[in-house]
Amino acid sequence: MIEFTTDKVHHGYLPTYLEIAAEIGSAGHVCEVGVWHGESLTMWQTLFPEGVVVGVDHDPAAVWPPGTVRVVCSQDSPDLAGQVFEYGPYDLIVDDASHRGQPTKDAFTLLWPLVKPGGWYVVEDWMVSFWLGWEWPGDTPSMRSVVSEFLDLLETQGQGASSVTYKYGLAIVRKAEVSP
Repeated sequence: MIEFTTDKVHHGYLPTYLEIAAEIGSAGHVCEVGVWHGESLTMWQTLFPEGVVVGVDHDPAAVWPPGTVRVVCSQDSPDLAGQVFEYGPYDLIVDDASHRGQPTKDAFTLLWPLVKPGGWYVVEDWMVSFWLGWEWPGDTPSMRSVVSEFLDLLETQGQGASSVTYKYGLAIVRKAEVSP
């Protein structure tokens, strides 16, 4: 059995990601926003050995494992989509960055168009909005309100998302397939 050192394991996210990876296949294109020590990027490389793994972080001192694409950029920078565009479209985009409402919302607005039809966009750790003392001064909207807005993507069938799933810590949006 493969063991990963990413916090996705102890947060309980790994089973969900294994299901998604099985559906995508080994050649998936993945973009993770929020690199930190790079353990998640190593996990994506293992799950998608024939794919492309892009890591985005605002801190140039973050760790990008060999073989991953290094993008130094803030999650809410207007330049973000342009910096990752050439490596997409993406089967999976994961936001594990600031865990703050507005930057998370901005990243989704910038990156959602880069998700392939049938692909996924995942926001991690949105449960911080339940934790006392985690609030950032002036952090509006909250993470909870940002992920609840994903439901609006279901308003018109086939026009945005085919599903929105909430788990403790994960908000998983699946993009609708293109109708023939």
